[in-house]
Amino acid sequence: MVCVSVIMPAYNAQNTIKQAIDSVLAQTFGDFELIVINDHSTDDTRNIIMNYQSNDKRVLLVDNEINSGVSFSRNKGIEVAQGR
Repeated sequence: MVCVSVIMPAYNAQNTIKQAIDSVLAQTFGDFELIVINDHSTDDTRNIIMNYQSNDKRVLLVDNEINSGVSFSRNKGIEVAQGR
């Protein structure tokens, strides 16, 4: 089990998602998982997250089937979180 779960909702965030993910990955504390919930984006957000997921086992992509909003996305992240 990981110590900390970081939950990051994302919707059409292709212009900012790299910076957000890089910021979390750059932390000196390494015992975490980063759960990025793609809220049915229509831009390249999902592909960017998938690239991070394939290169870093701490990154997990979760997809919403329909655009459901930030609260739903955060709650979905909490459901899959493994951290304490």
